[in-house]
Amino acid sequence: MNAAYLALRKMVVSGMVLAVICLPIAMAIGYALKGLPGLIGAAIGLGLAVTFIGITSLVALATSKLSVTALGVVVLTSWLLKIVMLMAVLAWLRGQDFYDRPILFSSMLIGLVGYLTIEAVISLKSRSLYVDPS
Repeated sequence: MNAAYLALRKMVVSGMVLAVICLPIAMAIGYALKGLPGLIGAAIGLGLAVTFIGITSLVALATSKLSVTALGVVVLTSWLLKIVMLMAVLAWLRGQDFYDRPILFSSMLIGLVGYLTIEAVISLKSRSLYVDPS
């Protein structure tokens, strides 16, 4: 296994650990601030963040043996599909009143920033070649 694969695997595992730790905390804060709608908003927001960022990491991990061009095509295609799915979920949520919108937005933003911070730290600490020596 090369260093890039190990870094990607570490990103996926760390992201899942982040979700497991942060989800109950976010839900408790949401419940304390806005009751049941806050709890649901926090769960949906953090769930969306972790799901959509996690899918990118999993796709990159699954396709790490492909060429850089193929990896780019697969990751960009998955990104496009995720954007369409996110728009569909948000369009459906727009007319609903069972969740708190500010809590959903805040937890989604915090989840995204947290996950991206973990990815940045792992990327900076990993020792992988920028060029192929052969």
